[in-house]
Amino acid sequence: MEALGSQGVPSQYIKILRELHKNFTTKISQFYSDINVDVKRGVRQGDTILPKLFTYTLQNIMRTLKWDNMEVKIDRRQIHHLRFADDIVLITPDISQVERMLADFDKACGKIGFVCPIDAQRNEYLRIL
Repeated sequence: MEALGSQGVPSQYIKILRELHKNFTTKISQFYSDINVDVKRGVRQGDTILPKLFTYTLQNIMRTLKWDNMEVKIDRRQIHHLRFADDIVLITPDISQVERMLADFDKACGKIGFVCPIDAQRNEYLRIL
């Protein structure tokens, strides 16, 4: 919810969202018995606010990273990442900086409890000469 505040969402809306998700439970049906589970984190399945929360949270994470001299100039803009939905591309002129960028990103995610699985087999490195 802190991500919403930093994006300029008024505090009364943040309070409403908190109230909507307070005392949230879900039911798991295992064969003939149901198990009620208190949901401590996240939003309700199918909630339309989820993509916005994800985007705001990711924007906040990227703002905390100090990646000076790791950007690439594209169309007169210095960038070090591109995002689309739940995918992110880290961009750097020096391939040796990729491991540091991944570690920094993972650490920044962990500070706010945002789990971002970094799978070495899914990560791809592209070098443009």
